[in-house]
Amino acid sequence: MVRVLVVEKEGRTRALLQCQLRADVKVKSAPCIEAAMDKLTSHKFDLILWNTRSDQRTLANLRETLNVFSQKALGTKTIVLTDTQEDSAQGYGAGNLCVKQHPHNDEDLLALVENHLPLEAYDEQSHGANGDYDLPFEFEGLIVVGLPMRAVIRRIMEAAAVDIPVLITGETGTGKDLIAAAIHKRSGRRDKPYIPVNTGAMAPELIASEIFGHERGSFTGAQEARAGIFEQADGGTVFLDEIATMDEKTQVSLLRVLEEKAFRRVGGIKKIGVDVRIIAATNENLEQSVAAKRFREDLFYRLNVFHISVPPLRDRPGAITVLTDHFLSHYSSVYGKEVEGVSPETYRLLRRYPWPGNVRELKNVIQTALLMVEGKELKPEFIPERIRDAVVGSEGRDEPECSFRIGTSLDTVEKELIRMTLIHVMGNKKLAATLLGISRRALYDKLKKYKLL
Repeated sequence: MVRVLVVEKEGRTRALLQCQLRADVKVKSAPCIEAAMDKLTSHKFDLILWNTRSDQRTLANLRETLNVFSQKALGTKTIVLTDTQEDSAQGYGAGNLCVKQHPHNDEDLLALVENHLPLEAYDEQSHGANGDYDLPFEFEGLIVVGLPMRAVIRRIMEAAAVDIPVLITGETGTGKDLIAAAIHKRSGRRDKPYIPVNTGAMAPELIASEIFGHERGSFTGAQEARAGIFEQADGGTVFLDEIATMDEKTQVSLLRVLEEKAFRRVGGIKKIGVDVRIIAATNENLEQSVAAKRFREDLFYRLNVFHISVPPLRDRPGAITVLTDHFLSHYSSVYGKEVEGVSPETYRLLRRYPWPGNVRELKNVIQTALLMVEGKELKPEFIPERIRDAVVGSEGRDEPECSFRIGTSLDTVEKELIRMTLIHVMGNKKLAATLLGISRRALYDKLKKYKLL
């Protein structure tokens, strides 16, 4: 059980978190900071959330109060919500303490809390006295927002610790290339070459030559022998993006590399030994490709030794607001703009759009919008018309519709229905459970079963 302590006089935040957070989170409350300190003498918490807006008496000596409190809450992640703008928690005591402005709305508050929750309950025996689960907001170029992405970061660390093939799956724009690079940077091969290859951007007939190299005269235009990517990356890592685009012959050669640690150049007869780790990625369902005989089954199982599934942006409630703020700050600096914030109408527009292009699409939208902004606020008129039209069109429908072909498995139908319901209710799991006619705990069990968390 994950333990959260909310320091707030009214108790509204506690009620919100208790209803909306996952089932294994237990939320306690204290009406003031003094009462919270008393609780800390006899209870262990994974996260403390202090709303100073309801504790005006301590605001005059906030810095002093926080320094005292941080000693009491040593080793516990603490979020302090204030109405004053703080760039960092420097000078406020322990490194586990962060000071944040009050979020814009309940959704942003939930995202903030979820991003700081441990992935599992506090366990002093297995994790040590400090229970250090905190993950950086930015991890090797990835913006970590919410529990689904924190789970991905944990998988990255696990993959980096073992020298085996990795298969990364996820929709276009979810950051599969950044995940592959992060695995290499955190692995024992970090000092060796890392070569990414987008096989989907190559002509199918040239993929084998690029990857394995070729001998002189092996095909028209091959006037001299050339080493391929595997030879260049010897000792390091090769990232093969859009692996499903490989033809049958290249798949066979890749399988040989995985099994024998050797290959032949195109047109060559000599075996070349190589020590390379392979990370592959695809936005396609490879199991369906195997069933349709478009992808070799033996190669699929050799690549799928360690699997990382990247959640789409629409399945990460709260992430859109945080990512928008991040990209806004970044591109404001790049373009010398003095844009201070995003209007509530714009946030609402961005949160309601399904983002088929995921984080990459959101990044491009904010970058383009910043080029056009005049003034200090990002308003809806600077967001592309296609997004505004899509949101208006979706709001004109009373309920989303979904249909399935006869013969679709019950598990597939149930998974898709749950996913679409969560999208419809903007990630509100309590409401989703109500609409689906099941308990919230049953919903969480199904989310875990279908890997939707």
